[in-house]
Amino acid sequence: MSRTVQPFISRGAEPRTSTPANAVDDIVAAVEEDIVLGRLHPRERLVEEAMMERFDCKRHVVRQALFQLDSIGLTERIKNRGAFVRSFPPEEVEDIYAMREILELAAVNALPLPAPSEWLVELEAVHRRHSEAVDAHDLRQVFHMNIAFHRTLFRVCGNAYLYATINEFAQKAHGIRFIAITDRDSLVQARDEHQAMIDAIRDEDRQRLAELCRRHLLPSKNRYLELYRHTYS
Repeated sequence: MSRTVQPFISRGAEPRTSTPANAVDDIVAAVEEDIVLGRLHPRERLVEEAMMERFDCKRHVVRQALFQLDSIGLTERIKNRGAFVRSFPPEEVEDIYAMREILELAAVNALPLPAPSEWLVELEAVHRRHSEAVDAHDLRQVFHMNIAFHRTLFRVCGNAYLYATINEFAQKAHGIRFIAITDRDSLVQARDEHQAMIDAIRDEDRQRLAELCRRHLLPSKNRYLELYRHTYS
């Protein structure tokens, strides 16, 4: 059964007003964050009127944001019913994560080892900020620093198209990752795996780095599939 969110006010977050120039991007970023942090759940309806009130904008701006959210795979429009947070069936989850593994392992194989010192310093700095957010249980900062860590990691793969596609599929998985990111043990595990990746880079151990990256994908996928079985089976 689908659920309707009324009103559309992010639980645990204050409404914010966007300027005309960045209104659509602000809405997309806020809804994406709400989905990842578990404030919005699969199959919940996004109500245009409530979004207009929350973001203090016109209907066409909300509709443009919903179109963009649909295009990146976080929401879906159902004819005569409106827009809903996407619920991913198991086979689609498996396909997305299979693609993520293929792409990320290809990037690992292309990373420069020994690592450029400036890149490694930047990666370690992002990791420290992510670790601090985990310790503080600041989920919003954890979300953004986790994205920053992986983008920094794969940015030097030497293939702009590969890098962009990695980011595209990582974003598709945001609607799947919400369970792991709200679990403290999962956050600590992810933080420790990031450190292990840095250690593997320092040791110039590409095989160990590849295995760490592969295993790093599994917790969010497995937790989502388990929830799906319990909820929809």
